[in-house]
Amino acid sequence: MLVKIEEIQEPGLELTQPIERKVLDAALAESEGFRLVSATPLSASFRKVSGQVHVRGSFEAQVTCPCRRCTTDVPLAVPVEFSLRMVREAPKPDEEEDEPAASAKPSRRRRQTKDDDDEGDVAASFELDEVDAEPFDGKTIDLDPIVREQVLLALPVTVLCREDCKGLCATCGQDLNEKDCGHSEKKEIDVRLAKLKDIKLKN
Repeated sequence: MLVKIEEIQEPGLELTQPIERKVLDAALAESEGFRLVSATPLSASFRKVSGQVHVRGSFEAQVTCPCRRCTTDVPLAVPVEFSLRMVREAPKPDEEEDEPAASAKPSRRRRQTKDDDDEGDVAASFELDEVDAEPFDGKTIDLDPIVREQVLLALPVTVLCREDCKGLCATCGQDLNEKDCGHSEKKEIDVRLAKLKDIKLKN
């Protein structure tokens, strides 16, 4: 899912586009048992600000995941919202040689001096904001890797079918939410420690 920078005019760009299933399937393949059921289209907005492109997006994924305790599949709605600053990658050395005019321009990454103008002040603040910026080639923004990363970040750490889930019996594997197998009431003794039950302690 590519967006050309030339398509982003002064007012910005708004788009709503379906997300290819393979993009989300590939992301969830790296998760702990989450599987995709469906997803809403991606709604995204793009704004050019001081050489950056600000991207905001949202969508919702319907997924299933095994309960942590009883392994029953749990349906979940996972809302995804993100806001990113896309920053053009610094040109490679060979590219700088090919584009002398571009290299002659003041870099936004360089330290500003007192002689810099107002535009330079903007660049200085931009340098501080680059810490969590996402790089792009300056011509297109590929939304697929962004979607993959953001859906993984939105997934819950722990999934339970219900807060009081009893889980599975450690002895027979019975789902204790359905019935009690009785093993929990018995005193199971490790055969390796069976002889210890005959030892009598002296007072």
